[in-house]
This record gives sequence, C-alpha cells and structure tokens, in this order.
Amino acid sequence: MSRLLFRGATLLPGGEDWQPRRADILLEKGHVARLDAAEAPADAEVIDASRLLLLPAFDNAHTHSPEALARGRAPMERLDGWLGVQYAAGEDTLPEAEIRRAILLCAAEAIRGGAVRVTDHFRQSPQTRDTVAVAAAAWGESGMRARLAVMLRDLPSPSGTPTMDAAACLALAEAVLRDPPRGATLGIGPSAPQRCSDALLGGLAALAHRHGSFVHLHVCETAMDRVRCLERYGRPAVMQLEALNMAGPDVEYAHCVHLDDDELDRMAESGTTLVHNPLANLRLGSGIAPVARALARGVRVAIGTDGAGSNDTQDMLEAAKLALLLPRAGRPDAEWPTPEQVLRMATRGAVLAPGAVADLIAFDLSAPAFVRAAPEELAARLLLAARPRDLRHVVGAGAFLLRDGTLTSPALRAVAP
Repeated sequence: MSRLLFRGATLLPGGEDWQPRRADILLEKGHVARLDAAEAPADAEVIDASRLLLLPAFDNAHTHSPEALARGRAPMERLDGWLGVQYAAGEDTLPEAEIRRAILLCAAEAIRGGAVRVTDHFRQSPQTRDTVAVAAAAWGESGMRARLAVMLRDLPSPSGTPTMDAAACLALAEAVLRDPPRGATLGIGPSAPQRCSDALLGGLAALAHRHGSFVHLHVCETAMDRVRCLERYGRPAVMQLEALNMAGPDVEYAHCVHLDDDELDRMAESGTTLVHNPLANLRLGSGIAPVARALARGVRVAIGTDGAGSNDTQDMLEAAKLALLLPRAGRPDAEWPTPEQVLRMATRGAVLAPGAVADLIAFDLSAPAFVRAAPEELAARLLLAARPRDLRHVVGAGAFLLRDGTLTSPALRAVAP
C-alpha cells in the first residue's frame, strides 16, 4: 500500500523541536505528505495512533558488523588488549555466508532498537571487492539504509599486521568507488590515523573528493591514541588530518574522546562530524567524550553503538541513554547534555515534516515508561525509561521494518527470531 495514515498520534517532530503535539501523519511514496490529514485518502491504511508516540527514527552512526558474531570477549581489557582478543578467532576473515549472517544479526537488533539507518565501518582482512559486495548486498537485504565505510589500513595494530600495503588499499578504494556494488552507499573507512600511513590517508582523501564519497574513521579513541599521533606528527591528530584534506562536511571522526578545545574548534570550522560511542567508550575504559563542549562550539555530533564486540548490543536506545548519563560520572554539570540534545544527535537532526523521508518510530504510550507522563516529560521518559519492548513500529522510507513489535523481513526473523 502506498499510503499510510497514523491517526491521532502524539508527535515529537525532531530537530530543535521536541515538544509533543497531536498529529495525523500521512505517509506517501516514502515521504511525509501531511501532518494534518483531516480525511484519510481512500487507498490509505489507517492506524489508530492515539496511544502511540511518534518521532524520527534513529541513525546508528558507527558500528562494525562482523562483531555481531563475537560478543563479550576480553571483558576486563582496554582497547589495545581487547583488539588482540576480539579478532583472534577470525571475525575479520569471514566466509561470505558469515558476513551476511553477521550483517543480518546486526540489522535485526538495530531495527528492534529503533534504527533505520546505519554506518558500517566494515572490516575484513584482506579487504576485497567480493567482501565489499557481499556486505553491501546483505545490508540491502536487511531493509535498512546503510552506508558501508570500507575499512583500510597499511600500518600495524594491536590486532595484527596489515595484509595490504598503501597501493593495494588505494587500488581497492578506487575500484569500489568507481563501480560500487548495490545495496549500500559506499564510502572510505581508514582505520585510524595511527594505523594508516600519510600516503594512504592523503590518497584516500583525494579519491573520496574525486568520487564525492564520505569518509569515516576512528580518531583519538584512547589517551594512547592521542599520544601516538602527537609523537608521530608533532601535532594533534585533527590538525594532521586537516592537512591531509581528510576533514569537511563529508568526513566523520568516531569516538574523539581525547580531543582538546582547539581540535573541536577546527572540526566546527570544517564541518566535520563527531560520532559519539558512549557505551563502547565505557566498556573499554576509554573515557568520556567532550560532547557538550563540541556542541557548544558548533560541532555536528551523531551517536553510534560501535560494534557488538565493544558494546555487546546494537541498541540505539541504550546508546542514547548512555550518551545522556555518562557525562554525569566525570564531567561538570555544565557539560551534561539535555534529553533534547541527545535525541537530536541520535536522529542526526531529522525532522518529521512534510516532504521529509518517512523514517519514524512509534512507542507504546501505555507502557510503564510513560505512565502519568506530563507532555514536557516525554523526551526524558523516552531516553531514561523506555525499552525496545515498548517499540511498536519502525518505519523506514515509508515501509514497515518492525510492525506490532515483529520484524517484517523473513530474512531477519530467520537469523534473529
């Protein structure tokens, strides 16, 4: 059916506006058509939304899909020690069937947590056109709108030595950007500055600019990452990446736990996005990212779960709650983000308004999380008290991905009943 009407919903529009209002939300051809549909079109399916809270769907801005097959490892290790254990059983050398399985598991859990969009910093070693094609196809099969950041590196890491040199990495990047496989939006995902040569980083930046693709990489996740970059470059990582043309509106730095204010200012000036991964930062003891200071300086901030190996779930609702609460453990009160700021980060600023893509999630207002909630409490209740079991519907581009609490895709239900 091409038209869908949510009748009598409580709407949190999104963007800068998280004040609830009543709305009749008409979806048509994958977009929001109206918010005041007085009469339902004859061919519309009408859903009684009088007990539903609707808001823009979540966007998981950073994960690693192969880790869906390897959770709970090295629970007492920080990043370097964890890396040495996490991929030791071959999660970065998966056969094609297991790449697909990992992505469908990742997608099923992500949808059940309210996400319809995802950025997969996809790791395999060696990376090939075939691994990239299989991953893109699996994401396409999932029903989510995925961006696949092809992870590349040519320097050693705690998880092992690289299997490709800079020339091989650049050749692969050129090949997949020139002729991208179907199923996902392709981008470049250098692992991290300390794990890539300047020749590789500069070459990837040039390729991304030439093909108009996005770039996604880890930056200063740990204090040691920052030290290594300072020792190698003689200046902070953000300044070095900027000098290599790896900064700008199409570039995203994941984690950014150990950045100073000058680096945040540079990110704001260039339009580079900070992707906050609060649960993974807590799990690996990496620290608390300076999110409030970044927002105050005008840095664009998104939220990711990180991979299921360092988060152990793919639940964006959980990640958003941690984004709200984690600064309270070690940051001044002035650096505590508000529920509205966190929701804006988790949805990447999306707004449910006429003409917008119809990406939305619907929570059950009769759930315990919302009992006797005043209108002004709904945003906070959503983050602090709601759980995936309270999520009734997830709609991506006008199509149900989760309906009445059940995944609509047989492929997803097969891997995650």
